[in-house]
Order: sequence, then structure tokens, then C-alpha cells
Amino acid sequence: MKRNIVFFLTSVFICLSVACYDDKGSYDYKDVNEVEVDGLGTSYNLIFKKDTLKITPELKFTQDSLNLDRYGYEWIVVSGISGSEETREVIGTERNLKYFVELEPGTYTLYLKVRDKQTGLLWMNYTSLTVRTEVGLGWLLIGEDAEGYVNVDMIAMPNDTIVINNLLSNNGLPRLKGPKSIMYTGSPYASYLAPYEKLWIATEDRSYYVNTSTFEGELTNVFEMMVYSYLDIPEQLNPVHLLSQRTGGSMNTSRSVACAEGFVFNISSLLSGGDYANPLNRTADAPEKLFKAYPYIFASLGYVSGGVLYDTDNGRFLRFTSSGSTSTALLDNSGEAFPWIQPEGRTLVYGENTMDTEGGSRGNSFTLMKDAGTGKYFIYKFYAYGSSAQKRAGYEVKSSLATDIDKAEFYAFASNRSLLLYVVGKTLYAYDYKVGYEKLYSMDLPDEVSMMKFDVKSGYGDYNDLYIATYNSTTGGTLQKYVLGTDQNKFELKPDERCYWTGLVKVKDMEWKNSAQ
Repeated sequence: MKRNIVFFLTSVFICLSVACYDDKGSYDYKDVNEVEVDGLGTSYNLIFKKDTLKITPELKFTQDSLNLDRYGYEWIVVSGISGSEETREVIGTERNLKYFVELEPGTYTLYLKVRDKQTGLLWMNYTSLTVRTEVGLGWLLIGEDAEGYVNVDMIAMPNDTIVINNLLSNNGLPRLKGPKSIMYTGSPYASYLAPYEKLWIATEDRSYYVNTSTFEGELTNVFEMMVYSYLDIPEQLNPVHLLSQRTGGSMNTSRSVACAEGFVFNISSLLSGGDYANPLNRTADAPEKLFKAYPYIFASLGYVSGGVLYDTDNGRFLRFTSSGSTSTALLDNSGEAFPWIQPEGRTLVYGENTMDTEGGSRGNSFTLMKDAGTGKYFIYKFYAYGSSAQKRAGYEVKSSLATDIDKAEFYAFASNRSLLLYVVGKTLYAYDYKVGYEKLYSMDLPDEVSMMKFDVKSGYGDYNDLYIATYNSTTGGTLQKYVLGTDQNKFELKPDERCYWTGLVKVKDMEWKNSAQ
């Protein structure tokens, strides 16, 4: 490949020649040390934030004896075919290129410019470069990197499964601390909703949305910029849970957002605009009085239509519809499985949406409750449907069986078994709460657990896949998929040998991403 272009800066060269050589009556012409630039290759196809581009060019000089330190090098990418200055980026200034690909996915022309710093002469050659994303499908993992900062890895599934690390590195945001959750709101099935896709990076203090393909973000990408309310709300809002997707990854046209500060917001339809009005954590009979909501929205994952909130100030459950602007308190009748309005001292410890379908619903929700006075625990199962939330069952946890449940760091409710899983140290417990058949199972885990979560989002399998993330200083973060056995009379949790990854962040949360981008 010989596509050399030589730019002779004629006037500059003449001036330099006059300055460098004395006129003695007979002219002593010096030959220019010309450069032939070759060996760039014909084209490159690279994965964004996965591949490193390495090129060792072949440079031939007509006067090899000259000092080669006089030459400068620039590797320049130009987006598309526009060639405008705004689309140019220098990705290297050494003779040999070694570049970790952080260019936004697209098509580029890559130039190598070799300049004689003494004469100003320039030689150049080029090749083509395509950057593609492999972050459309797979599991996003948020956690702490080796330096203790927030970062995101991905178990990506373009064809074969690959691991892409450090997706937040050099993304335009400051280095964050305290990873909390990661939330994706896109869908491959509804292209008309693409403008409303968001990928949220949530920390203990602040949340930002980033580009769904490049993970680039800005300090202005915050939730309060989307809120227009006449009520007294905080200057900063930290969204930590979103209600936007059905199982399988399809996106709902409505959107509900729970913030760490106890505020919940709703959009009835994204098609009518992307701004949030007054919060849902209030009732129609007292619209100016805001209660603090538990930062999780209970809803049916099979078909999202409104949901249920928990009022931590008054110990009660309330429902809201997808088109509602306030919440409605749920009332109790005698003889029911559990109370919507909690007795004095009973608080919510943990809650989770599952694909349990008892009662004909498309996904029931669970909460674990605790009485402060007695220390007893209770499990509530209900259908969190916005227009008619329904109680399914209530259970009292047998304290004599549920070893160290008060010390648990992580919980998970199974969709197809009457099991509450919880972790204490390196021990995983599985408590079967079925009345009359209560049992406790346990198994040892290899390392400190940093996350435990059932897959109820991807739409693959039968909701028996449990992901457990662990961490140690040697292997870093690990993620292992286990398959929960379906025999109701025993506890089997088998590791899937094909689904084990190491060298990850210390995983705090995971989110399924199913996108065309």
C-alpha cells in the first residue's frame, strides 16, 4: 500500500534554505531526506473499550544516516468522511501506535503524519478504522475497582461471551465513590422510545446517566434537571431504583423513579414528554404533605402497571397507577394474611420483585418485616398492581430455625420455591417458609459475598438462576451463576461452570441490558 502524500511548504522551505545556506556564487543543493510511510494495514475492526490498536509502521528514509530524532509523529482519526477539524482526534504521538480504543463506535479514517521538524515537510499515509460496540446485550456490573472507585464491567454477549472492564474510565465524570446500583431503561423492541433510553450510575451520594453505548457522561446529567415541581423537594435527588422494564428487557412507556431521599416520581407516558412533575409520595387527601418512601418500587415484572410504595414515616403500604400523580393508602380487613398498615414497631427490612405467579399474577413481590420489640420476622407476599394490589400470603419466620437472620447482609426471594436466601459472612442460608414444612439449609461460599441476585430480568431460563458475586484480593471480583433445584423437598444450588468470571470489580449490583446499541 503506497498512498503517500507529500506536502511541500514551498515558501517555508525557500526561507529555511536561504537562512541555512550561504550564497557563495555557486549553489550547493542538498537532497531532501524523503520518507515513505507504509505498513499501516488495510483496515481494522475493533471493539469499544475492549481492544487495543497496535501498529508498527514501515518507514523508509532516502538518507538513513540523518538523525531520525528530528521527526515528529501524529496518529490522527477523522470521523466518517467529513474531515472537519471538529471530528479530528490525536490518539498517538509516538512512531509506533498503541491505543486502547475509547473512540465512540463508528467509522473513521486513521492517518499517520510524519513531519520533519527542521524543514516542516510532511509525509502521510492512512488506513480505515471501524469501532463497534459489544455492550448491547449482557450483564452490567457496578462495583469498586482496585483503587476503591466506582466502575462498571460487563459480561457482554455479542456472539460469544466476553468481559469488558472499566467502562466508566475516562468517561467525563469525576471518579465516584460508594457504588449502589445500576439501572438501564432501554429496549431493542421499541425504537421509537430510543430517545428516552437511559443508563444510570447510582452511588451512595449521587447518580448520573451516561451514554448507553460509550458510557460518557456530564455533571449536568442528573435527575433533578428533569423534575418540575411546585412542592418543597431537595436540591439534589439521587435515583436508586427505576420501574421501566418488563422481564425480557422490553421498555414500558411509563416510568417511575425512587430516590434515596424518599421521593418517588412518575411519568404516565414518555411520549408526552420526558419531565417529571410532583412526587408520588403523597396522597390525594393531603397533597402538600410528603411522606418518606422506601427507595424501592414494588411492581409486577410480567406486566408493569403502576405499583406499590412503602411509607417509612407511617408504616403503611400505598398503591399508585401509571397515570397517577398521588398514592392511595391500602386498607385492611379482618382475617387477611398480613396488614397493609403495620403494627407499632414493625418495619420493612428488605423488599424484592419476583416472577412468583401464585394467584395467577404476572410476578408477585415480597417484603421481609421485623418487629422491634420482639425481634420476630415476617414475610409478606403480594401482587403489586397499581389499580388493585392484592395480598397473597403472610408468614412468620421461625426464629428457632432461621439462624443469624438478624445478621444477614444480603437477601433474595426465589420465584419458584418458598425460599428466602440470606448470607452471613461466607455462609449462604436458605429458609423454607412454607407453613408446616419450615426448614433451614446452608452452604459455604468460597469468599466474602458482595452481591446476590436472582435473574428475573433477562427473560432467559425459568427464573431459577442465582448470581453470587464474591471478592478477594487475589482474583478480584468474581461472579458465579448457580441454578436453584426445583425439588421442593431439598435444597440444591449447582454452579454453572460455563458462567464464572474473575478479575471484575467488587460487584455491588447487576442489571440486564438488551439493546440494539
